[in-house]
Amino acid sequence: MRGPGARVSTPAPPPEDEPGEDSPLLRWLRGRMAEENRLRRWLRRAT
Repeated sequence: MRGPGARVSTPAPPPEDEPGEDSPLLRWLRGRMAEENRLRRWLRRAT
């Protein structure tokens, strides 16, 4: 266990929304999410 004021000098992880190497799975997932959002908006308008 570290003491109460101990600092860890590890670099901060990059932000999640940072554009980088997109894996095909990530691109597919984003496409699915966009499609779902479009369908939700359409459904909200239709009701």
